[in-house]
Amino acid sequence: MKAYCPHLILNGSVNILIDQLPQTVEIDRIQVPVNWGYRACILLEMVMFSGLSDEEKIRKALNIFYCGAIPENVAAAIEKMSWFYNCGVRKGKSESILNKGKRSYCFEQDAFLIYAAFWTQYHINLNQMGNEQLHWWEFAAMFESLDDSLKIRQVMYWRLADTKGMSKKEASFIRKMKKVYAIQETESTAAGNVKLARRNADMLAYVERRFREQEKGGEIFGRK
Repeated sequence: MKAYCPHLILNGSVNILIDQLPQTVEIDRIQVPVNWGYRACILLEMVMFSGLSDEEKIRKALNIFYCGAIPENVAAAIEKMSWFYNCGVRKGKSESILNKGKRSYCFEQDAFLIYAAFWTQYHINLNQMGNEQLHWWEFAAMFESLDDSLKIRQVMYWRLADTKGMSKKEASFIRKMKKVYAIQETESTAAGNVKLARRNADMLAYVERRFREQEKGGEIFGRK
């Protein structure tokens, strides 16, 4: 059943305060069920930053999001996946999780810090919270609103902090923290960091481009 979204009708976007959060996306005038839970989208992001081949990243991401039933209109499926992943924010309006190619967090490496932050601030046990007990958009809103006093927020700041203009003591400390909490990545992942899994239009542009390349080369997702 299509979610009732009065705000979407009025201005073309979903308002988390007044609209029912989507559990389907519309492709070719058909409501397609998606894996809307927070765990699914965390896994999707982890896949996009993994050391898998580009084609395998696209394949796995779409399979996760569409529960193994990828729509025939793959281009539209990619666009709707990006829209959902970006929490309904349109192109150019979402803040990237990357800053000049640098990531501020990693769901795999920072799992303990994120778990502790949600328990401390919201009293939510993410280990016990089922995928469909927390919508991805709800998780994203809470994650972005974590208090600056929490360790994960401090680590995110250290990773992206510019030491220019800082005192020698402060700059030295920041550089030390950057090394301690540097995100460990495979060579292939680090090389493609700027292109992959951004919470903005870059993710869509990347997967669409790869889809077109694979489509021209022959079989993709088991289709001719």
